[in-house]
Amino acid sequence: MTNSEISPHVSALIDQFVPGYIRSNFPELIQFVEAYFNYLEDYHKSGYYQNNLYNQRELEYQDEIFLDKIEKELGLFIPRAFESSPKQFYYDIIDLWRSKGSQESIETFFRLLLNDEVVVRFPWDKVLKPSDGRWVVDRKLRVSMISGNGFDFLGEEIRQTNNLGIAKVSKVERKVYSTGVIFELSLLVNDIAGEFVAGDNIIVFDTDLQAEIYKSVQDLTITHRGSGYEVGDRIRLEQFEGATFVAFVSQVDENGGITDIRMSNFGAGNTPNHIIETNPNNEIIYLQDYVLFQYSTDQPIASLTNVFEIDTENGSGADFELQYGAICETEGLYTGVRGQLSESIVLQDSEFYQKYSYEVITSNSIDQWLPALKKTVHPSGVGVFSNVRVFNVLSLGATAETFTDVSIPPNYFFGENVPVTEILDAFVQDYIVGSDLYFAEAYVGIPAVLPGTTFVNDTQPNLPAEELALESNIQNNDG
Repeated sequence: MTNSEISPHVSALIDQFVPGYIRSNFPELIQFVEAYFNYLEDYHKSGYYQNNLYNQRELEYQDEIFLDKIEKELGLFIPRAFESSPKQFYYDIIDLWRSKGSQESIETFFRLLLNDEVVVRFPWDKVLKPSDGRWVVDRKLRVSMISGNGFDFLGEEIRQTNNLGIAKVSKVERKVYSTGVIFELSLLVNDIAGEFVAGDNIIVFDTDLQAEIYKSVQDLTITHRGSGYEVGDRIRLEQFEGATFVAFVSQVDENGGITDIRMSNFGAGNTPNHIIETNPNNEIIYLQDYVLFQYSTDQPIASLTNVFEIDTENGSGADFELQYGAICETEGLYTGVRGQLSESIVLQDSEFYQKYSYEVITSNSIDQWLPALKKTVHPSGVGVFSNVRVFNVLSLGATAETFTDVSIPPNYFFGENVPVTEILDAFVQDYIVGSDLYFAEAYVGIPAVLPGTTFVNDTQPNLPAEELALESNIQNNDG
């Protein structure tokens, strides 16, 4: 927009705002005011900028004079590698300005201008918070997929087809057993309506997702306590390696009798109905409540009595009954530890450990980036602290202390789910090695193990050497 396109000029509007008696008695004053307004429009573009104010807010249409002001404010820090048209450059990073004060904007600032992947931490997260923490029990609906990818259930609302049952999925885990794959869907407690029934199907509207609810071992009923047992003794079923549940003794009486147990792995003791009806792999037998049945006759071919195996030194005499259902509950854990004095927590000091501060773990000195950070994405009134990395190497190679994976026939491994511990440049995941074996793909976080590669796990020095050898077959045709 040019000056000639601005209509009317301010000088043309004087007659509408100046009283008539002034125009009549002071004509020279009117001529002076008109000349002054024409001067402002011709040399300073006052009318132009007033009429074009909306476009000045858009970098794509903004005048160069304002881009020059922005460049003087922020552009001095821009590396020469980013040298380009100022208008195009600032247009591309406009989202960085709009996110000012957020963790993402700070990380983007270092990534864009210093090529540095920083870690932003908030000291307030380490400050003692009395009565913090909430005991959370996961409710898992275990399913066998009929169509679609089980991971697509994440965040979706699932509905039962034949009975009233509605829930929202907050987490999805994939478990591999010798009898097949089971997806464990963690449900939001406050969003569960109705009752889910094992054997029924669930769907998600407007998708191809469909799965059958798995009949799982929810718990063990203690029929005989026995004696001589200790907390931590492992309980499972004999002759069902790769499919059995895993439980542990969690409480005993004065005689070592088992008074309570906890489930660590819910196992896979039932073949889903949609697989029995179609038998896609032409199997000879299938499972129902850990009893083997023959496809051709639908008659059991093994004992109907479950035999429990307990890894114990002195215990004997305990017996249980299996409780089946659709939804399984985990033992539970605290979601927050800031209220626990035994954790690594500190007291507020109103400087570093306070609500309005953050720490940047970077490879660059604070003198290099602090002025530019404050001009761009740093929120006012907040303290920023620098923690410079002295050594920053992340090894991604497999070492001789991981686990092993290559053997025929395939075996399976069952252990406990344990938390991941974060450190600065990597992460460490401790896990317990048992005497049964998983498929290789049951290990989460391991991208691949090449055929012929052997690893040994020494994270459990108290276990016999034979229990530390984890072997399985890597099939090229099924991953």
